[in-house]
Amino acid sequence: MSADPSPGWREFQIEEAGSTGGHCECCGTTTKRVWGFVRRNAEPVGAYFVAWTQGKPDHGAKFDLILGKWGDAAIKDDRYAVALDYRLIEGTPQFMVVDALNRATSGSPLVGTALKRTDVIGTPLATQVFAIVDAVYMSDSAGELRQWNEY
Repeated sequence: MSADPSPGWREFQIEEAGSTGGHCECCGTTTKRVWGFVRRNAEPVGAYFVAWTQGKPDHGAKFDLILGKWGDAAIKDDRYAVALDYRLIEGTPQFMVVDALNRATSGSPLVGTALKRTDVIGTPLATQVFAIVDAVYMSDSAGELRQWNEY
């Protein structure tokens, strides 16, 4: 992601549903995890999960998405997990798609397939994924991450 989020991020509405805290295994600092729903034109398009260590931009953050078909008729095979790592590179926020198989969302009963990086990059799905993570990043859910470049 560049310093300015993609123009498509405004198409998505973010609704935070919960949060929890813990402690980083490597440094003992407080961790935070938030999650919620993503809608476009009031229709559900996904769920998001973001985890980071507070005040530790060098640790980065993990953004996990569950996208696909939602509603009463949807089954887990209609949905897929996408994973991204978030880092500050020379003070600029950056997202990188990574393989979702090793993330907790890949084992969710809501997910049929965990996508690999190569399943996303260079496809039309990538545009949607980056717009969604931009929308989450710009929401209150992950507001602390926007402050990292002040550290």
